[in-house]
Amino acid sequence: MKFFFLVLISAFTIFLSAQDLPRKASLGAQVELVENGFKITNILEGTAKDLNLEKQDIITEINGIKVKDHAELSKAMYDKRAGDEIIIKILRNKKTMTLKGTFKSKPLETSDFSNVIYDAAPYKKGQLRVIINKPFGAKEKNPAMLFIPGYTCSSMDNLSTNHPYKRIIDAYAKSGFVTLRIEKSGLGDSMNTPPCESCDLKDEIQNFQVGLHKLKSLAYVDTNQIIIVGHSMGGIVAPAISAANKVAGVVVYGTTAKSWFEYQIELARVQNKLAGMNPLDHEQSVRDQYELNYRYFIKKEPLSDIAKDSVSLMSLINNFQYDSEKGMIFGRNAEYWRQIQDINHLENWKNTAAQVLVQFGESDFQAFSRTDHEQIVETCNFYKPGSSILKVYPSTDHYYAKSGTMQEAFDKFMQQKYTQLFDEYNHDVGNDAVKWSLEVLNKSRDNDQSKRTWSKLNTEPYRGKQDDIYFVNESVGWYINGHGKLYKTTDGGGTWSKIFEKEGSFFRTIAFIDEKTGFLGTVGTDYFPNVKDTIPLYQTIDGGNTWQPVEYTGPYVKGLCAIDIVQEPYINHGVTDYKVHIFGVGRVGSPANMMTSHDGGKTWSSKSMNEDCKMLFDIKMFDKNNGIACAASDEDISKSNALILKTTDGGNTWKKVYQSTRPFETTWKVSFPTATVGYVTIQSYNPDPSVRQQRLAKTTDGGATWQEIPLVEDHSARQFGIGFITEDHGYVGTMNSGYETQDGGRTWQAIDLGRACNKIRIYRNQNKIFGYAIGVDVFKLDNK
Repeated sequence: MKFFFLVLISAFTIFLSAQDLPRKASLGAQVELVENGFKITNILEGTAKDLNLEKQDIITEINGIKVKDHAELSKAMYDKRAGDEIIIKILRNKKTMTLKGTFKSKPLETSDFSNVIYDAAPYKKGQLRVIINKPFGAKEKNPAMLFIPGYTCSSMDNLSTNHPYKRIIDAYAKSGFVTLRIEKSGLGDSMNTPPCESCDLKDEIQNFQVGLHKLKSLAYVDTNQIIIVGHSMGGIVAPAISAANKVAGVVVYGTTAKSWFEYQIELARVQNKLAGMNPLDHEQSVRDQYELNYRYFIKKEPLSDIAKDSVSLMSLINNFQYDSEKGMIFGRNAEYWRQIQDINHLENWKNTAAQVLVQFGESDFQAFSRTDHEQIVETCNFYKPGSSILKVYPSTDHYYAKSGTMQEAFDKFMQQKYTQLFDEYNHDVGNDAVKWSLEVLNKSRDNDQSKRTWSKLNTEPYRGKQDDIYFVNESVGWYINGHGKLYKTTDGGGTWSKIFEKEGSFFRTIAFIDEKTGFLGTVGTDYFPNVKDTIPLYQTIDGGNTWQPVEYTGPYVKGLCAIDIVQEPYINHGVTDYKVHIFGVGRVGSPANMMTSHDGGKTWSSKSMNEDCKMLFDIKMFDKNNGIACAASDEDISKSNALILKTTDGGNTWKKVYQSTRPFETTWKVSFPTATVGYVTIQSYNPDPSVRQQRLAKTTDGGATWQEIPLVEDHSARQFGIGFITEDHGYVGTMNSGYETQDGGRTWQAIDLGRACNKIRIYRNQNKIFGYAIGVDVFKLDNK
């Protein structure tokens, strides 16, 4: 059984790049290792076309070097530059042919989202190739990401568009991050640096340390806003660097925390079972691993000596892709692996001051231990409480692919279905990493800034509580009120114009997909006086100038109190597009209903939720399936408890995750500044003036459980709107004023948000944070 650990393997593509460094040669073909050489699976360009190579040709020799494995192929290509001579031997239809020509180079990489900059950095006695993606429209100072790949000696230049690493890099570049890749020693266009295969782990750490130093030297990078992303063995290198350098965050996926000795033995147990080995042979193979790993990793015996002692051990060593001439396994030297054993990985995590995101795929048959990933989180949080979280991805393997069960992932890999694995890339992994990174940077930036303040905007006077406000960018927004009036601004709230009015309507909630398409919900009749409009939801396609009733299937919806929009990314003909899911809930005073659209508002359906609750006030969907609803247990306020519901199937079913024990209570509004931390306002309508304590509910596990936290002791301070910038810094609007916390709700200070602040919306646009609050008046959060 051959083990495949902590590695990202693809069909080997022989091309390398350059700019100021001389361009390295490119064969211009994709190949895969077969018994007698490398079979061509795809002709790309350049050298391969000039030589008239064909698919299914088997390359056996390049310039006198027999290419029987990846190491020999790398050796044959190692020092070749564009213009050098190539003499290549191939097998075509079982006949040997010799072809001659000159090497061509690969075109420079391009991107739909960024400028690709080719640079270099000094390493040992030579230069390493550096590839930078600088987003279009980059600002003077930008957040940045250093990417650290797995252990293989493979170039990071000109990755295919479906390559998982390319997808991760693109996700960060699209979100405004400068990204930097640095080639490992001897790879790509790097010159006068040792071959990658000869470098040990300490060399590799130094290699990526050079990359971090280069990233920090770029004039357009904010050195306080750097994230390191490490995959596989990169998850071991990353903490070694972050332990010694200041960075804002570290993301690792598919890595390990235990000693390499332990890991190898567990690997045998996991993978031999997946390979279908019978139970007795399976157990014996694991026992054999004890001796081999003890002698190699602990006693540091040469593999050549171990191989002489036992036929069974020699068989195991051969499964390590053992090169007896060079003393290497899996294409790296002995010290590389032994240093992984010797380095205390958890010590590096202990010394990492940055925030940490650990990602684990449940179908990963290489970095298979969830316990290891949990151990990293526990270690970070032990020495720096609250600094690390774990994200788990069902059916996702080592290559970020949503490939099914661990057995299915293993089978696809063994069958060399690499293209299929690449196409099954789980976008949630990269998107979550970017989202988490932005949250970390926003929290850091917010903590570094002076206290933000709210300023009252000049709007048309209104005697009561106005309910909702919505912005699609820093300039364009709308607000509504109970007189059926809609106002719009195009200058960030500096001036407002009434663009629509419907007499007899009570406008309760508003949300927009973009500057043209939006939705407006009404509270309906029989709750507020003089309300005649029975249409629960309207749609506009002209920015709010005109509105049409929304048609829907299902039970009648009397009114809505909240709308939430989820934009789900997907790849549409190679380009990122979005599926728009819209959720509406209501209402105050009952009945409880939900409206949903999964096609951007083209079609709608409704669902009664009276079996789950009696009133609905707000909804927050994290994605199309998972979300939270703010509710009340009874339509009679004297009997009602505050209620929070959670769904994992898009609202088809709901689970009660919180219910207060006091009468006269409802929930009201919700705010989730991060994926795990959220807050809900709890309203008390108790007529007894001695009941003074006002409360919030807080979750730290994504809404699965909630605990109550005190706000203020004031019977008249009924709370409404809530909005958090970070998990610690947020605001609450009450009947009388507003309150601010900067420590996650432990303490509160009174601030001016006007009376009856019903809705607080906080927005992030790359590096900027802005916000608006609406009640009797409209307030704007000053962006320092």
